[in-house]
Amino acid sequence: MWVFSILPPVTKRTAARGKREAPADAVVRALGRRLRELREAAQLTQEDLGRAADLTAKFISQIENGHANPSIAVLARLVENGLSLPLAAFFSDASPGELRDDLAAVQALVGAQSPAARRRALRVLKALFAE
Repeated sequence: MWVFSILPPVTKRTAARGKREAPADAVVRALGRRLRELREAAQLTQEDLGRAADLTAKFISQIENGHANPSIAVLARLVENGLSLPLAAFFSDASPGELRDDLAAVQALVGAQSPAARRRALRVLKALFAE
């Protein structure tokens, strides 16, 4: 199950105008904040992330500052190719350090097993997460 705790409440008011902010604007800014948090935790510059995801640093800056709304395909490239995380981890409320540590532990454990044991483990994990 994905946790969407990074998304803001839709009733937030803008400071400048005192009007209700459009929910889409709040979501775009929340996505940008989460991307920056994960990028900084990975100790990557915007240029590094852009190179890995085949995007410009300027576009990444626009996303992180809430000025660009990335498609899900672009977000997937940033997270999977650039940050080396599964896309689901982007929407998790876990800290970036927790995510990396947990994924590294699972990778080390599973990687040391025979191919047949890895396939069994994958089936078990899929069954556990399907609940």
